[in-house]
Amino acid sequence: MKKSKVTSNYLYNVAYQILTFITPFITTPYLARVFGSESLGIYNYTYSIVYWFILFGMLGLSIYGNREIAKVRDNKELRSRTFSEIFLLQTINVLISMTLFYIVFRFFDKQYYNIFILQGLMVFATLFDISWFYNGIENFKKITIRNFVVKIFTIVLIFLIIKNPSQVVEYVWINIGMTFFSNIVMWINLKSYVDFVRVKIKDAYKHFKNTFILFLPQIATTIYSTFTQTMIGFLYTDISEVAFYNQAYKLITMCLTITTTIGTVMLPRIVNSKAHGGEEKVRSMTNKTFKIALFLAFPIAFGLASISVYFVPWFLTEEFKTVGYLLMIMAPALVFISMTNVMGTQYLLSCDRDKDYTISVVCGCVLNVLCNFILITQFGSIGAAIATVITEGFVFIIQYFMVRKTFDFTGILKKGFKYFSASLIMGIIIFIIGHFMGASIITNIVQFLVGVCIYIGILYLSHDGLLLFLVAKLKDILHLNKA
Repeated sequence: MKKSKVTSNYLYNVAYQILTFITPFITTPYLARVFGSESLGIYNYTYSIVYWFILFGMLGLSIYGNREIAKVRDNKELRSRTFSEIFLLQTINVLISMTLFYIVFRFFDKQYYNIFILQGLMVFATLFDISWFYNGIENFKKITIRNFVVKIFTIVLIFLIIKNPSQVVEYVWINIGMTFFSNIVMWINLKSYVDFVRVKIKDAYKHFKNTFILFLPQIATTIYSTFTQTMIGFLYTDISEVAFYNQAYKLITMCLTITTTIGTVMLPRIVNSKAHGGEEKVRSMTNKTFKIALFLAFPIAFGLASISVYFVPWFLTEEFKTVGYLLMIMAPALVFISMTNVMGTQYLLSCDRDKDYTISVVCGCVLNVLCNFILITQFGSIGAAIATVITEGFVFIIQYFMVRKTFDFTGILKKGFKYFSASLIMGIIIFIIGHFMGASIITNIVQFLVGVCIYIGILYLSHDGLLLFLVAKLKDILHLNKA
């Protein structure tokens, strides 16, 4: 694959991630004002439980399907058979998961009975999710266009339908409908990529062992993301704390989209390179990605921590002011997650080191549960935020020791210190600006513009090679578009 194709794939993903970043800025303030922390807490709490059944239905197929399709993407016959086998496994798993949900949901809190029943349809919607196939063949354009259309429709429906705090059920219906629509759209023109092959159940279940290995770290990851919200709902008396943590984690995830996109784009590329014996090329690509991840992660982390208390009051209202403090606490997790995304998703999984990846994430899961039990009961969402940072840092350390002999971390850390220093200076200055200007959208715009200028300015004056390379790449892209 030509470098221009890799660049194009990344740009398509960046375009989608920018949309993902912008969409909550439109819907979240509205929902926070209409629903309030209690209704949002109910939605987040119920979905956090239903998500476990969604996870079981997909059983690690998002990563596994992506990787397996990438291996055979150049052979239509093998690609078709692999798709058919994996999709049959997905169908069986989702139907089993949905059946289990409706068997056990009666044991959930009857106070939210109707919401639980509806949320269960989200499990069934995953039956049609084949985005892993398009990731595997690196057709990110189709995924980006699909997601763009879905998000626009979602925004329109939310503003047209959701008008008061009692409409949580309607909000669930909107999410269900858009999930079904987004998944079914991916089947249009699928026939041009694969021939539907008749396969036996035993052919499908030969993939089960490997998908289950990838399912374990997904469980672990979910425990210190979605399940944390469930634990807050169980362990703390105020259901609003669930909404506070959810909003903070959502904003952290939004900020991560740019850095984690690198792993999504590069995984199928690295798998294909490794399949053709390009070990040195794999190391070279991963080394570059480490530096890009740090180049982005440090300013995002310091920037978020510096603007959070001046951002949340106008964005989510004063009722959610706790979210600002949670963002300050959780900001370091942005750097840890960005690095583990490269070490784990991009390198360990791409190179079939599933066992190492699983060990690192499961260890983090155990630590997270212990920290949550200790901290949530005392401090609620703040305790959960602290536990999240401790966990992500712990996983980073484990994965570092797993790959330290493969990469030149001395060079990576030198680069990282430069980005850390520039980001620290930027963060201090924009925090001072916020202190004098107060909480408002104008303040945040000024902080953002000043922050970008300071960070880029410092790196430009220090003749940072990566910055100069990215500027040159941007000029090339703009030149090609004009041509």
